[in-house]
Amino acid sequence: MDYDAIIVGGGPAGLSAGIQLRQANHRVLLLDKESFGGQIMNVEWIENYPGPDERVAGAMLASEMVNEAEKRGMHLELGEVAEIEPYSGCISVTCADGRAYTSSVVILAGGLHPRKLGVPGEEKYLGKGMIHCAVCDAGLYRDQKVAVCGAGRAGLIEAMYLGNHAARVYVLEAQRGPSAGPKLQQRALADPKLEIRCGQRVVEVIGDEFVTAVRVENIADGRIEILDVHGVLVHVGFEPSTGYLGGILPLDDQGYVAVNSDMETGIPGILAAGDIRNGSPRTVAAAVSDGKTAAAAAQRILQTLKQEA
Repeated sequence: MDYDAIIVGGGPAGLSAGIQLRQANHRVLLLDKESFGGQIMNVEWIENYPGPDERVAGAMLASEMVNEAEKRGMHLELGEVAEIEPYSGCISVTCADGRAYTSSVVILAGGLHPRKLGVPGEEKYLGKGMIHCAVCDAGLYRDQKVAVCGAGRAGLIEAMYLGNHAARVYVLEAQRGPSAGPKLQQRALADPKLEIRCGQRVVEVIGDEFVTAVRVENIADGRIEILDVHGVLVHVGFEPSTGYLGGILPLDDQGYVAVNSDMETGIPGILAAGDIRNGSPRTVAAAVSDGKTAAAAAQRILQTLKQEA
């Protein structure tokens, strides 16, 4: 057996689970597709996180958790998990590049990935004007016009951050009104850099070498308008990163992993924590709590296996 536990996903849920397992001296491998720290690395401020302050910088919190994991001796590797296969006595985890590992327990903490628009030009201009992170990319659009698709909580927060740099931020929402909370809506509506347009959606991303405009449809009457922009940020919801789990684990009708109160799935030895599991409140505090719950369940499994050996 290569490890006692393998964790898939390096966000708050995965890191908190791994830290707790390392405190119990278990051999732990954490795999993440892109980077360690999760999506909070790209969030300017996290509100209502337990601690001495009312809010904490996302990058700082992520960095602290990663540093703690490394200090505890957790093995962190970049790798996109392509397959998980349970066998009698172990679970095999295979990465897209062919690397394979075995463990007694696997904790799935891969979180969510942004839902795409699915319109012409979106894929073509990835990295050429399609923005994935306002905190990361806002400085590239200083004094330029950008579009944000989606007026939910995440969309408005990102739009306001972009407004600190851009000349104009068009917020395009297909629904009749923003879905963010009233206080956030008030802040966004009071921001002179933001122009919130409801009942409108992007139907095409236009450009030459880079994005130069978006084609926008007014849903009520079908009227088309061309907005000149140099950047497009999409925030139209999220989907669970469970595409590789179909046929292996019980998933709900939206693709989330079904778990019980101990974060156990229907497969012995496989647990799920954080945003990837069904019923998650999708907050950082909840993800950390999930990770600790999953780690406690994993410890019980490992203890039972040790006694049976």
